[in-house]
Amino acid sequence: MISSATRNRFLILAIILLGLSLQQCANQKDVLEASNISDTYQRGLDYFEKDNYLKAEEVFTFIIYNDPGGAYADDAQFQLAETYFEREEYLLAISEYDRLIRRMKNSSFVEDAFWRKAEAYCELSPDFRLERDMTDKALRYLYDFTDIYPESRYSEEAQLRIVEMREKLARKILESAKLYDTLREFESAIFYYDSIISEYGDTALYASARLGKAGDMAALGRWSEARELLNSVALDGKNDLTQKELHKLRVLGEQVVAETASSKN
Repeated sequence: MISSATRNRFLILAIILLGLSLQQCANQKDVLEASNISDTYQRGLDYFEKDNYLKAEEVFTFIIYNDPGGAYADDAQFQLAETYFEREEYLLAISEYDRLIRRMKNSSFVEDAFWRKAEAYCELSPDFRLERDMTDKALRYLYDFTDIYPESRYSEEAQLRIVEMREKLARKILESAKLYDTLREFESAIFYYDSIISEYGDTALYASARLGKAGDMAALGRWSEARELLNSVALDGKNDLTQKELHKLRVLGEQVVAETASSKN
């Protein structure tokens, strides 16, 4: 009869052997993947294309740490950043794009990483009513990108993004001007309209700012200045106005014409 102590020793030995066997299998699996980076990378791409971003992240991270100087290191680094971008984890994506830009300067992915980093900041840019810090950062990186890569295939999209971010900043100023209009503090409103007119002439809100300023000029009895502004909007800017603004343009225009005509008589 086997004693209790002997049975316990056999049980402990069996557990140890099982653990060693599992560890050996795991090590063999790692060696297999590390020695077939091309296949491993393709597996990561397959996960990515199937929107299985968590599994793709595991594979690309494995390549980065197991073959940091290999042929697929920069590919994996870029794709790792892309998995975060697609999961809308933009700050993590920016960190990984930055790592590629800083550490793999000769990679063919540097331009793409720079562009995606700028896009990530655009995605982090909040509603115009909120703080503008991320919008300012997005603009800074967009301008940097267009300076560094003036002939990039992303140039047209970069210009559209720049206008988008600038319109967001202009919208914030426009709402301040409208608030002062509501309070009938027309000089203060004009100050904000002038900020848009001088700094954001490339945006669709340029016409709205000129129309708003014309309304304030009329309210202050400065009819000739109001008429000049309305003429400029009518000649160049009507297409950027809303239906409500177009109605205001017509009504205000009739009022200004009547006032300026009467002043000549």
